[in-house]
Amino acid sequence: MWFERHPVRVAFDLVAHGIILRSDRDGAVVTGRIVEVEAYAGPTDLASHAARMQAARALLSGTPGTLYVYRSYGIHTMLNIVAHEPGKTGGILIRGIEPFEGIDAMAARRGPKARTLATGPGVLTQAFAVRLADAGRDLLADDTFSLWRDAASDAGLHAVAASPRIGISRGLSADWRLFVPGATGVSVHARGRAITEDDLDAMIPPEGSVVE
Repeated sequence: MWFERHPVRVAFDLVAHGIILRSDRDGAVVTGRIVEVEAYAGPTDLASHAARMQAARALLSGTPGTLYVYRSYGIHTMLNIVAHEPGKTGGILIRGIEPFEGIDAMAARRGPKARTLATGPGVLTQAFAVRLADAGRDLLADDTFSLWRDAASDAGLHAVAASPRIGISRGLSADWRLFVPGATGVSVHARGRAITEDDLDAMIPPEGSVVE
């Protein structure tokens, strides 16, 4: 199964292959290419919810390809996709999307004073009308949210850069924030080192190692 791999590998493929998120809700279809993500592993990843929250650990060890949605600081809804190897725990936070279809609907949801449409994890969930009740939805078998391959990416992989994850105080040793340099939808934290698929083995620590 595509999501039944280490979250770093899935995160790389989401941005490198130009995977598109599609939302069909409230009479509006909106789509956009995923251009910025963060990978989170299990209890040994000290930045992961799985390291300190029992309920989150149970959700992040659930069926790969389902949604893990939570509220951050009591304000922002955050969209994650469960992704992990068999018997493990992990997920991917969607941080930035390059809008394609349904721009007017996104703008209406974001409000007239909004500066961006889908840049930032709390912003893109507004644009795509993600709700807390969407937790548990299966991206591979759902009508409201689904993933599609960007046909343009068939010509070759998008460039990918890696950096430490943002807004955390632990787990800073891992360059598990992956993004497409220069893409619309990437946050202002634009610095990172260029990586390829060949670098992923070195980015994933041995079994049982603590990411601190």
